[in-house]
Amino acid sequence: MTLKLNPKGLSIFSKLKGLSVKKYNIESELPFFLLYLWSIATARIPRTYIFKFASEKRVFKDISSFFMKIRILTEGWRYEHALACEAVGKESPSKVFRELLSRMARSIRSGEPFELFMSREYNNFIASYSEDRERMMGKLKHLSDAYVSVLSSATFICLITLMLGLLYSLETMLPLAVLVTATISTTLIMFSWVMFNVARPDEVLAKGETKPFKRKILNLIGIISIITSSFPIIIMTSVSYHPFYGAAFSGFPLLVAGLLGKRYVAKVKRCEDFYPFFLRQVASICAAKVPVKTALKDALNVNYGPLNNPIKRLYSKLNFRIDSTIAWWSFETEVDSELIRRVNGIFVDVLQRGGDVSEVSRMLESLYFIYTTIRRQRYQVVSYLTGIVVPLHIAMCGVMAVVGGFFSLLTTFSSVAAVASPITLTLPIEFIDIYFLLMIIVFSINNAITLYSVEGDSRFTLIFYIGLLLTCGSLIYNFVNQATSNYLFSILTG
Repeated sequence: MTLKLNPKGLSIFSKLKGLSVKKYNIESELPFFLLYLWSIATARIPRTYIFKFASEKRVFKDISSFFMKIRILTEGWRYEHALACEAVGKESPSKVFRELLSRMARSIRSGEPFELFMSREYNNFIASYSEDRERMMGKLKHLSDAYVSVLSSATFICLITLMLGLLYSLETMLPLAVLVTATISTTLIMFSWVMFNVARPDEVLAKGETKPFKRKILNLIGIISIITSSFPIIIMTSVSYHPFYGAAFSGFPLLVAGLLGKRYVAKVKRCEDFYPFFLRQVASICAAKVPVKTALKDALNVNYGPLNNPIKRLYSKLNFRIDSTIAWWSFETEVDSELIRRVNGIFVDVLQRGGDVSEVSRMLESLYFIYTTIRRQRYQVVSYLTGIVVPLHIAMCGVMAVVGGFFSLLTTFSSVAAVASPITLTLPIEFIDIYFLLMIIVFSINNAITLYSVEGDSRFTLIFYIGLLLTCGSLIYNFVNQATSNYLFSILTG
């Protein structure tokens, strides 16, 4: 009997997944995009040009695609802007964005100035955005406590399953172990998904197609570590029966690759710490109608930490009369921060379109502060969750090791006693070891996914925690298992 996959079912699942990702990306870009529309509107340019600029802004590619459709309807099919907004809004998977386009259509019909409408929309959105995020952080803390409770119970469920399986045959233990493992993993994954939807983290690293050379190297190291991580456990299990040492060596390359990636992300975060001061200085000078190149020349005299070299290269490009759009794009690519990429994209467009630099820079700083404050609040929950999950994971591996060591000693003692007694006790020690190894791998992956779902800085976080939990858990299991066996054997023989 062959298993046939339903292409229609897979198509529906793929479509739902795509809509979910699209909705998440739209709502992630929305606060910055609203400020962008307002910033461009301060230049007092026609609404047609504002929609044109919005449709071409690649840093907001998920929202820009909808404005491109509006532009096609208005320019190609001669729709009115209000009617085009309503028609395109119906296709949006995000209710928030759909309602925004509906209100925009009503505002256009009423003849309200676009700048006034966007100012009101942005201020209302930011007020509710801050309150909603703060409330979600409290909910995330409660979900973290619930996750820890479920994770603690999972160890005892595994041990109870093993005890029940030992009462029956190996044929019964195998499907029971697979069922319990799949159930625990699915439950933890569901918790991770719920926590991700509440946390709604944004990646720190830029999402642009062009990446710095150092990041490309780190991505390559990450891929190589993932490919090579399966070799040690396969080799050490098949050649010499040391599966837990194999698991530890399998996690080590992931740990190293993840650590290098996290150091790179930390450097990008330092750039984000200095960027508001750089933005304030350049904006204050440009607000006095001074050229950008002069403002950047003055910025060279100030220490902006890791931003110093990117600022020098930006000034050099402008000094050599390289197109300002290309020069600023190169600066954003080198810094490699999605937050700086969004904010800087708004600021540069205001400089080029002739908007109110002073007012826009003030609002950019305010949004920057709100965004980073929410991120720091989320990091507090991440620290709390990490401080519980990692030690708990190691403790769970130690508990399983004690049980494994007891069964190993019991089998050894039974074989010795079998010489004087016809009663023997045979336990599938190799199966028990493989079962515990499987649970360590499952717990490591699930816990790493949960921590990544809440933090969300980069995929290096996921690789790092898988490597850390797998390496530490396997080494602790092997050490505690041997120590327990030796200690109990010395008691029985001493």
